[in-house]
Amino acid sequence: MPSRVFVTAPRIRTLLLCVFVLAASPVFGGMDAKAPIDEAPGKNGDWCSWLEDKPGTLYKNKKNPYIQEIGVFGRFQWQYAYVDGSGSQGLGTRDFNYDTEEIRRFRVGARVKFLEWLELAGSVNLSNDLSPLGGPRKIEYFNLYSATLAFDAHKAFNLTSLDSLDFTVGKKKDPTSGERAISSRFIKTVERSSLSRFIAIPSSTGMFLAADKGPWAWDFGVSSGDLSLEFSDFDRDYFYVLHSGYKAKEPCYVDKFRVDLRVVINGDENKNSYFELENFGTFDQIWSASLSTRSKMGRCELLTDIICGDNGEDYSYSEIGVPTRNPEREGTFWGLVIMPSYWLVEDRFETVFRYQYVSASEEEGFRIAGRYARIAGEVLDFTGPNDLSNGRGDRHHSAYLGLNYYLCGDNAKLMAGVEYDDLNSGSQDVYDGFTGWAAFRMYF
Repeated sequence: MPSRVFVTAPRIRTLLLCVFVLAASPVFGGMDAKAPIDEAPGKNGDWCSWLEDKPGTLYKNKKNPYIQEIGVFGRFQWQYAYVDGSGSQGLGTRDFNYDTEEIRRFRVGARVKFLEWLELAGSVNLSNDLSPLGGPRKIEYFNLYSATLAFDAHKAFNLTSLDSLDFTVGKKKDPTSGERAISSRFIKTVERSSLSRFIAIPSSTGMFLAADKGPWAWDFGVSSGDLSLEFSDFDRDYFYVLHSGYKAKEPCYVDKFRVDLRVVINGDENKNSYFELENFGTFDQIWSASLSTRSKMGRCELLTDIICGDNGEDYSYSEIGVPTRNPEREGTFWGLVIMPSYWLVEDRFETVFRYQYVSASEEEGFRIAGRYARIAGEVLDFTGPNDLSNGRGDRHHSAYLGLNYYLCGDNAKLMAGVEYDDLNSGSQDVYDGFTGWAAFRMYF
């Protein structure tokens, strides 16, 4: 990770502290901070109703011309994994098993809606859990996950040509695929597919435009290509994310249907992926594209995604910083994700299946996600030119079968699943194995 930051961690903490102090102030802008919230209280008075009724809303008054809403929010996600399989080592394979547990996400934030048209929001990660690698688990400020200022231009200018128009500046995650567009609060599998993670972009600093009209929605973002724990340093080039979506008003054969096209274009692939030793950028490919659909009929839901892209040039760096070209990690790739789900007991007990296939033109043109086979390869000292810890190949099959139990909707749920992976690089078997998953997700 880069060591330079545009805004230091103490300043970030000070900014967020100011938001919390503001939220706790008994009087703000001459208005009573205990003004009634424009929503009904919890239905049953139990902890689940409390959790579902937005307990983080500290103040809400649409009649206040200065401050309309102040709130806090957070999520806690824990998971366990057991991996059993065989992985590449040297010129052969080696059987192994590995298990771990970790705090996957522990994040808190605050938001303020003010002056009718503006919203300031930010969140920080409070967990740096290295347990899967045999390291310590630290519950402390780790980094700034998001910090944005949004302007509602549709409301400010009373636009009639669009249904919404928002301008946003700051740091946030820009989704690059159908799975990535679904928040970790709502995903139906413990981890997203390796294909969606392969083209994922971490939270980045930039400018974003979002608009919609009737069934159509559009997004455009320009972000800095440097990878930073806080705000970007803007010492690289930029990348561009474009999205167009269509939500059918009266779809045929199903109750709900939408289709989305997302394209990511790298302004300068070398600057934005590899810039200097141990200081990588945010986006490795020259470009990627995702065409996804989401549909629902009765208790059944379905997500599909077709993804393709170009890896561009790839380099490895020696200990003294000398770059070496890796043509076997370049070329193009494509793949698909099919994920149906079904409510066994509506809004309570759900089953989900996901199949993913990826093909790359070069023998190491695709890489599986780090959790948890690659981490197992590193912990268990797999070695070789393309050992398990590297996790690279040109063909990857994956199948996931899981069950989700919703304690309080998506605010609190239990998840369990088993996943099979088969990764090959030419004639080499890189990884073949199963992962058993168990997880708890909570959001307020």
